[in-house]
Parts: sequence; C-alpha cells; structure tokens
Amino acid sequence: MDDLEILEMFRNRSEEAIKQCQKKYADYCFSISYGILQNKEDAEECVNDTFFQAWDSIPSVMPEHLKSYLGSIARNLSINRAKALTRMKRGEGTVPLDISELSEVISHPGSIWEKIDEDILMKEINEFLKEQKKLYRVVFAQKYWYLLDIKRIAELNHISESKVGSILHRMRKKLKKKLEKEGYTI
Repeated sequence: MDDLEILEMFRNRSEEAIKQCQKKYADYCFSISYGILQNKEDAEECVNDTFFQAWDSIPSVMPEHLKSYLGSIARNLSINRAKALTRMKRGEGTVPLDISELSEVISHPGSIWEKIDEDILMKEINEFLKEQKKLYRVVFAQKYWYLLDIKRIAELNHISESKVGSILHRMRKKLKKKLEKEGYTI
C-alpha cells in the first residue's frame, strides 16, 4: 500500500492506517529507536508510541513524506525516553548527543525569529547534503540523525574510524562555510 492511501486512511480516521504504518514502517522506526536506546523493549515501546502519535497528529498535520515523518517521531520519542532513563538513573541507554559537535556550525534557536528560520536552515542543510558524495551524506546522516557512534559508522561503511572522523570534520567545515555564505551567524 502506498503512503497516499495510508494518509487518506488517517484523514478518514480509519484505524487501518496504524496497521498499515506498522506493516510498512515498523522495522524502519525500530532501527532508529534501537540505535538510540540500545534496548529492544524500550525501542519497541517507542515504535508503538510513534504510530499513536502519528494518529494524534494526522490529519491536522499532513506530512509530505510519511516515512520521514514517522522516523522523526520515532527519533524524538527515543531521545526523550533515553533522557528520562538517564534521569531515573537506571543507566539503560545514554543519548550520544553528538549534535553538540554541530554547535560550532549551527547555533541553537534563541528567539522566535530564529525558530521561524529553522525550516529554512533545514532546507539549506538538505541542499548542502545533496551536493556531497553519497558516502559523505550517509556518514553525516548516520552520525547526526541516527546518532550512531563512530565505530558503528565505520563498520557499516567498511571504512576506518579515522576516515569517519575525517569525513565528519570536513563536512562540518564545509557546512559552516556554506551557512556563513548564506548569511547565518556562526
């Protein structure tokens, strides 16, 4: 079943939409959640919550890309769960928030105007990624979207950890240069 049919089911408030999402995207969402949480049960719970959050948010928000939308929900739920687990001192999972490495490139939004510019910024980053070699795009996404550690990225791409570090360093430098050229204050 294609995404437009699933979205139409959401629009019509058919519970079949959740079943179809689970059938089509459960593995994808699980891989995101498990990559962050490193715990099967917590990841499965986040995946279930993902589909129910989609139920609550669609149709008032009609995503252009259902897979990306669900992945984003799964990622955010998993990060929040990892933070909660850490706060509870259960020691099960820590969020490797390596996004802090991007702080030298992207400042955190502080005003409402910066928040409004966030969508434009994301488009700039996506355009930047389209201009990069496939391996570089993959490594960047694995690090900053899926929050994988350098060792795992190296294994997945059959390259050395130092190569991963080098790619990420070069990507951050290039991204910073591009964003400065576009008028972003770094």
